[in-house]
Amino acid sequence: MNDATTSGIHRNLRTLFSSESIAMLAKVHDETAHAVTLYFSRSFFPDKAHREEELSVEHLVDGARNKLRSELITPGVSQDLLRILDIGPQIRESPALFRAVFACSDMQIWQEVGLPVRVSAGRLEIAKCFQLVPLLRALESSTAYCVALVEHGKARIFIVRGIEIDEVEDQFPSVDLSVHADDSRVGWSHHIDANVEERTKAYMKKLAFDLCQFLQDASCQHLVIGCREDLRSELEPQLAKAGLGPTVSGYFHLSSFDMTPNEVLLAATPVFEEKQRQHYAGFWEEVRERPAQSAVGVDAVLRGLESGRVQTLFLGEMSEMGVTECSNCHSWWVKVCSTCATCGSSNLATASAEELLFRKALLTGAEVLAPDTTIAASFGEVGAVLRY
Repeated sequence: MNDATTSGIHRNLRTLFSSESIAMLAKVHDETAHAVTLYFSRSFFPDKAHREEELSVEHLVDGARNKLRSELITPGVSQDLLRILDIGPQIRESPALFRAVFACSDMQIWQEVGLPVRVSAGRLEIAKCFQLVPLLRALESSTAYCVALVEHGKARIFIVRGIEIDEVEDQFPSVDLSVHADDSRVGWSHHIDANVEERTKAYMKKLAFDLCQFLQDASCQHLVIGCREDLRSELEPQLAKAGLGPTVSGYFHLSSFDMTPNEVLLAATPVFEEKQRQHYAGFWEEVRERPAQSAVGVDAVLRGLESGRVQTLFLGEMSEMGVTECSNCHSWWVKVCSTCATCGSSNLATASAEELLFRKALLTGAEVLAPDTTIAASFGEVGAVLRY
């Protein structure tokens, strides 16, 4: 697969997860540790003469089997691992597709997800719960946005999700904005110029309205625009009047109206990513400006979640961070302990801090920001804006 931006990246596999779908997976809790989670993707394209992807999946399965005690490798777990091995050839056909599998045969669960996100991932875990935060990050990285190319009297529109771009053909018909006249009287050229200006203004006004309607129909909340600087000054006021001002993520210079979809993607991606970074930076600015209504660090944020005070949760780069959780009463500590301070049980386990934070956020209806780890690394580990 040489062009990862084509519109046909396994459409039958891609699943658009709703918050309800993720919440259902988050509710799965198997005390016998039969919840299998696989994440796999490649940011580069190996030589297809080799079976690198299939061998990598086989290595992940072997590693998971070796970590499990023999009594935990039940027929259900074995069946799930065999099914994962079976998708190795599919992965080889589309290595750039971010793939996630959530499986638990005992509960009759097999959920396979493919997202157009270019990252390197290789992770297989068998635990009491599915590992969901990497999926959240991939979903946020593949947030849909529209790209409009605007020229005098004509426009093109695209929908982008991660590394995938689709052009919506014939959405905006071309309009001739020129005014023709054979009269050579003095001053007539000024009259023509005024008419052209009015026709251009009317076209931009209608285009702004049509763009607004398109975004509503596509359920898209973000718009990137490619145009020349002189047209931007004409289009921007009309977008504001149509209520699209906050929706516009930014502009890029339109070198050619006939840009290929891949060229459009390369030009629009940095604009949209910068808008996302500004959104994350705005969150941390609010945290700094309102310390009394914020929480920073795993301990403080977890306590805010347990009291139902968290309005927005930011999950930074914290993949290696864990908390100690009591399997008996489900109390938790950030520090490592040998016995539970609440019930005295020694049946303790280390849980992923980001997974615990996410699940508690789901229970309280908090908004969750989970940027890609490369972006998250430039911000704090974890923070929260509190409701009160």
